[in-house]
Amino acid sequence: MHPSKAPLISVILPFLNAEKWLGEALASVLAQDCADLEVIAIDDGSSDASAWQVEQAGQAGLPVTLIRNETNLGIVASLNRGLDVARGRYIARMDADDVCLPHRFSRQLAYLRSTGVDLCGSWFVEFGQGPRRTTRWPHTEAALRAAMLFQNTICHPTILARREVFDRFRYREDYRLAEDYDLFVRAGSEFRLANVPEPLLRYRRHPQQATQARRSAMEEVTRRIRGEALRAQSIEVAPEELRLHNLIRAPSSIECADDLHGIEAWLLKLLDTRTDEDARHVVASQWVRACIRAAPLGQTMWRAFRSSPLYELHGGGLATSVDMYLLSLCRLSYASKPFATLRRLGLSS
Repeated sequence: MHPSKAPLISVILPFLNAEKWLGEALASVLAQDCADLEVIAIDDGSSDASAWQVEQAGQAGLPVTLIRNETNLGIVASLNRGLDVARGRYIARMDADDVCLPHRFSRQLAYLRSTGVDLCGSWFVEFGQGPRRTTRWPHTEAALRAAMLFQNTICHPTILARREVFDRFRYREDYRLAEDYDLFVRAGSEFRLANVPEPLLRYRRHPQQATQARRSAMEEVTRRIRGEALRAQSIEVAPEELRLHNLIRAPSSIECADDLHGIEAWLLKLLDTRTDEDARHVVASQWVRACIRAAPLGQTMWRAFRSSPLYELHGGGLATSVDMYLLSLCRLSYASKPFATLRRLGLSS
């Protein structure tokens, strides 16, 4: 790539003490079948050989630029520093512990160009802890818009976006640990967002991830974003409804039957705001998530689960019904070790 020619894609890759995995991550980006790219690698104060790996790639003539933070500034500042120097018409994200499939960028570019969408993520394969599994988040625009009311359903290191999205929106320090969710909620008010319905990234799970190591702090920020997502979609929500809304995806059990019945009423109200069938299915599926968290209620949960109109709308089938019945018999706490094992086997997220 000629140094004066702007690349098609700028890949923003922040890292901190990632020498164990960074080489594989960087190689997977540089091996893309769409070769017109640059990698902006931001060292956020590493004390290992991570930066040396990036320097070696640059000295080998590969399109890699290393930016060093003089001190540890954190992920938000690092991402924004990378965006400041990115030259590409499209902006991609990549994490230092993940692996791109070789056709990731070409598939995403084709998707953006054929649909007119402004930002897309993709499905991804989780590995590193427990069995491998493919995560298939909602992919149509309407379904994704509904899903974003409850949690972030765009995997951050899978995104590719037109640079206009990042010219308009940047990451915010006040939303650190959920800075991607915050950005997507704001961007969704002005741009079109979707997921490519194909796994294009291998997403590594390990205990050092912020999503595992700082889950409680992340949930606090996420609760705030959920409220903003509801308001951004012009959905009126009372304080008690917002409390119930946050319980649906909270990393804790629901132990009050009144809360479970309140969640059912709230979800039925949300259904009235959706006409698209995929979006309605997403809303109804939250009833399963709530009932999973209400397993300590035993048969009370099971009866509520099966009797709700949300059960029919979700259409989870026999396997879901069996899972829910067994959960009601075991009355497992959401925070228990046995339940964590079930989650890794794919019962719930």
